[in-house]
Amino acid sequence: MKSFRSLISKLSTPKTAGASNSSKKAPSRHDSYRYIFIFTYGRSGSTLLMGYLNSLPGFCIRGENYNALAHLCSFYRSAKETKGQVAKKSMLAVHPWYGADLIKPEEMRGTLRKVFVESILNPPGDAKVVGCKEIRINWNEIKDLDVFLSDVMEIFGDVRIIFNHRDILATSKSSWWKDTAHSYATIRSMDQRLRDNAFATAPNTFHVEYEELVKGPEHARKLTEFLGVPFDPETYKKVMETRHSY
Repeated sequence: MKSFRSLISKLSTPKTAGASNSSKKAPSRHDSYRYIFIFTYGRSGSTLLMGYLNSLPGFCIRGENYNALAHLCSFYRSAKETKGQVAKKSMLAVHPWYGADLIKPEEMRGTLRKVFVESILNPPGDAKVVGCKEIRINWNEIKDLDVFLSDVMEIFGDVRIIFNHRDILATSKSSWWKDTAHSYATIRSMDQRLRDNAFATAPNTFHVEYEELVKGPEHARKLTEFLGVPFDPETYKKVMETRHSY
């Protein structure tokens, strides 16, 4: 009984002067990251692009993850749409959308950022800019690209989007594409999605052209300018001379 009373006494002791009484959560380190997501198609040079970005100080850009990001956004979209079903009686157990009132999209965004960063990206402690690349952007993989990109920006906040392109004919003759039926039409369709979506000309997006990236440093210089980091010609040269992908 004495130990129980001691515990109650500790819990009820007033906070020391200067202690915060705010119920707000402290900012998460996931809120301090800048995010970069690369969207492209297979055999487009995206692994080389990823390698170049990872050569920049403080950058940690991971590879593909079978569209984990799209699934995350789909979950978020479903929760938001459920929240939209709130009605007068939705807090009652007799209502078909019982509990929809309790969904908190604002808090959910922070939770989803944390889950994605810690479970998928796992960046090192010194990373300041994190993200990944994805090649699964066809119609049967991401039904509405505009909605998906909107959700990405809503969830992650400080986001830069990079759309990576390569000559369609050259891509269609590369690796598995050359043995894939209708490869040219498939690649052209995906490339068009990247060029024509609602965010294609947004200020936080950049289009990388593979042929320009490997031709010389000017395209890479423009990319680093977009990302807000200095351009180092020696770093660029070293990355371009290193074999990437398989």
